[in-house]
Amino acid sequence: MRPLPREFVPFRLLGAPVVFHWSVPLVAALILASSLNGNPLAALVGMLAYLLLIVAHEAGHAWVARRHRLYVDSLRIYPMHGQCVHEMARTPAQDIAIAWGGVAAQALLFVLAMLIGLLPSSPGTLSSLQTALVVVWGPVNLLIVAFNLLPMAPLDGARAWRVLPWLRQRWRARAQGPKPAKPKPRARGERGKVVSLDEHRQRNARNDD
Repeated sequence: MRPLPREFVPFRLLGAPVVFHWSVPLVAALILASSLNGNPLAALVGMLAYLLLIVAHEAGHAWVARRHRLYVDSLRIYPMHGQCVHEMARTPAQDIAIAWGGVAAQALLFVLAMLIGLLPSSPGTLSSLQTALVVVWGPVNLLIVAFNLLPMAPLDGARAWRVLPWLRQRWRARAQGPKPAKPKPRARGERGKVVSLDEHRQRNARNDD
């Protein structure tokens, strides 16, 4: 008997496989089973919207990483969080930008939720589906952003808020102006060589010519 797969890859995004852990469909089935007496269709839409929120967050990391020409191995999705596995950033600026990429993707979904909320509500099932999308991509989305930006590892806030000292350092560097050019080192044969006054005059005469 073959063992059950611990993860599956339903599609690829930004050139990287999107890997779902085996617990994702299990949790989804439990949510749907608990909502049989209510509105299972709205629960299904809400659950899919939540998973899409996690995928969008990790895709935001991946998009910024690829913009900086870093290799993205995979986007891993779990029931409560995700992980973008990518090549290590080469500079602090790249690391900070990648950390903010996930929040930026969630911000786009928040704007989309506000637009959906402005649409005229339809009676019956469509109204509940619209409400599920607005709730998940709206207030639930903002709560996840606030939690994820806490300045502690392994949350993104541990890297994202490094932008403040990084900006302060760049501002100080600009205020100080460009660094003076270092004097060119002397030729190897002239290092420590004592030059007489007559030799100085001869060099100056040749330069004037």
